[in-house]
Amino acid sequence: MNQFKLAIVVVCFHPRQDLKHNILSYCQMSDMLILWNNSPNDESFLEDLADLKSIIFLKSNKNEGLAFAYNRAYEMAIASGCTHLMTMDQDSYFENAQEYRRCIEEKVNEGFQGMFAPVINGSNILNRFRFIPHAAQSGCVFPCAMIEKVGMFREDFFIGMVDVEMQLRAAQFGYRIMEVGAVNMHHQIGSERQVRIFGKVISPNDYGPMRNYYDSRNRILMWHEFPDDFSFGAKMTFLLGRLKQCAKIFLVGENKWQRIKAIMRGTWNGLTNRIIPYDVVDFG
Repeated sequence: MNQFKLAIVVVCFHPRQDLKHNILSYCQMSDMLILWNNSPNDESFLEDLADLKSIIFLKSNKNEGLAFAYNRAYEMAIASGCTHLMTMDQDSYFENAQEYRRCIEEKVNEGFQGMFAPVINGSNILNRFRFIPHAAQSGCVFPCAMIEKVGMFREDFFIGMVDVEMQLRAAQFGYRIMEVGAVNMHHQIGSERQVRIFGKVISPNDYGPMRNYYDSRNRILMWHEFPDDFSFGAKMTFLLGRLKQCAKIFLVGENKWQRIKAIMRGTWNGLTNRIIPYDVVDFG
């Protein structure tokens, strides 16, 4: 059995000032730490990280999305003899990252070959380890041998549902996700704010058009790829949720038409199973 070696990739897109704090919370658990800069023409935030000598900085002068960065990190991890890859969002940080590594090593040494995930924004001390159906991409640990078997992250998904698609594809090969209950990771879920209108509090998302497009399109593309994993009720709930989100954006959102158009266009392309990038004009 190969000795456990962990590569970590954190993808940045115009990060906030807490990036260094977040990276410091988990850098010690890594054998290789990669920062992929998806911020075109913006490297100002890198100055704050100059003293972190162990970080490998990568970029390609444009926003490549998540899957592309993950795949390049996976290739580097394999070349360096790493056995696992952890994907991190720029706004996530751990309370006890070293314990996460210790627990993962324990299960890997016992022969577990699947994925790992921390508890997010809470605690699960009643279940030190348990299996879960899906996990957020931030903090998720993927075995490199599993990626080699099931295939790399789908780069045509760009940003939305990259993690879920990989996890569902891996499940078809029998791989499971183990949540480590003793480990808590703080993570900003979504991009929502609360607004009171007509005496009612609503939560419109603040995602830009591109993110809304890929979230809408990719969720529905997975219905075609994994037909047994999404019930009719789940599909209808999601479509209704897209309509509700459009209504919220119309009432209180900025850049209304572009964001609503992105949701509707992504939904249509998903339903018609068209894998068209956001920046390719297909209608309207």
